Amino acid sequence: MAVDPEELEQLVGLFDDRDTVVTGLVNDRLASFGPEVVRSLRNLAEREQSPVRKSLIVDRAQSLNTEFKLADFQDFTTRAPGPLSLFEGSWILSSLFDYTLQRERYEDLFFRCSQEYLAEGSDMRTGIENIRILNHIFFHRLKFTLYDVQLQDPKYAPVSDALKTRNGNPFTLAFIYLMICQVAGLPVELVCFPGGFIPVYVEGGKVLFYINIYRGGDIFLKDRLQGFLKATGLKIDQQNFRRRDESAMLTLYLESLLYIHSNRKDDKKSAVIDRALNCLGPERYLTIDEPE
Repeated sequence: MAVDPEELEQLVGLFDDRDTVVTGLVNDRLASFGPEVVRSLRNLAEREQSPVRKSLIVDRAQSLNTEFKLADFQDFTTRAPGPLSLFEGSWILSSLFDYTLQRERYEDLFFRCSQEYLAEGSDMRTGIENIRILNHIFFHRLKFTLYDVQLQDPKYAPVSDALKTRNGNPFTLAFIYLMICQVAGLPVELVCFPGGFIPVYVEGGKVLFYINIYRGGDIFLKDRLQGFLKATGLKIDQQNFRRRDESAMLTLYLESLLYIHSNRKDDKKSAVIDRALNCLGPERYLTIDEPE
C-alpha cells in the first residue's frame, strides 16, 4: 500500500500520545502501509528540525523496522530446504539492526569483495590452492583485519560495517569469508563445538582440511587440530564436534551478538537477537557463560 504523506503527517502528530489505545491504532495503521513506511519515516526524520519530534519518529521507524525484518527473517528461514543464502541472511540481519541501511549499497559493498576472488578462483585448481588465493585476497589485498577476539566491543560486530572498514571480530569476518565461499561455490562448511567453530573444506563428504580464521586463514590438517583447540583455551572433546553446512554461520553470528549485548546489559537489543535466533530453530553451538 502506498504511503499517503498527509495521513502519515497526521499519524506522526499522534506519536506523543500516551493513550495505549491510540498508540495501538497508530501502530496498526503504520504497519498496514508495509515496509515502505519505514523509508517514509526515515525521510521525515531527516528533515525534522525538532529534536524531540525527530526522536519520536526515529523510535517508531526502528520499532516498525524490527517487526518487518523479523518477519522477513522468519520467511527466509522457512523457505525451500537446503543451505540458506548467507548473503540474503546477512542483509536481513544487517538491516534489522540498522533501519537506514540501503540494499543497493549493501550489495555493492559485498560485490566489491566477492568479485576480487571470483575474478581469480578456478575449478581447475585444488581446494588448497583456491583457499590460499582466497586467503591472500581476503586478508592481504582487501586487508580484512581481526579485532575484538574476546567479543567486548559491539562496533566490530555488524557485517555491514566490516564490509566498509574491513575490520571485524572473528564471527563477523568468518561470516563474510563464508559468504564469499558460498557465492564462489567453494565447499566450505563448519565444524561446531561448545564455545567455537572451525571452517572446514569438504570434498566427497569428507573434511580435507581446516581453516584458521584467527591466523589469516591458515590451512591445517587433522594432526594439528588438537593444537588449534589448545590455542583457544578450550578443553573440547572431539566427540562434541558437529559438522554443519555453512548456513550454521547465521546461528553462530547471532549467538555472538547475543553474547556481546547481554554482557553490556542491552536488554532491548538482546531481546531482538533472541527472537531472530528462534527463527533458526533450537540448535545452538556456543557455550556462553553468564556475566558475573
